[in-house]
Amino acid sequence: AFPLFAAVVIVAHLADAPQPRVDLLAVVFVLARLFYTAFYVADLSTLRSFAWFVGIGSVVVIFLAAA
Repeated sequence: AFPLFAAVVIVAHLADAPQPRVDLLAVVFVLARLFYTAFYVADLSTLRSFAWFVGIGSVVVIFLAAA
């Protein structure tokens, strides 16, 4: 997930996307990945999947903000 996240943040920066929105969504991505790890360790598959979708969703929204 990180290579996709890094690429989309660079694209958003180059496209002059609204920085506060990109910052907020980047924080959401990082928190989602932290929760994903915690849910993985705790063997909570449904919550782990939800955290994954939140993280990937934030990447998609960052990309749309750059468009």
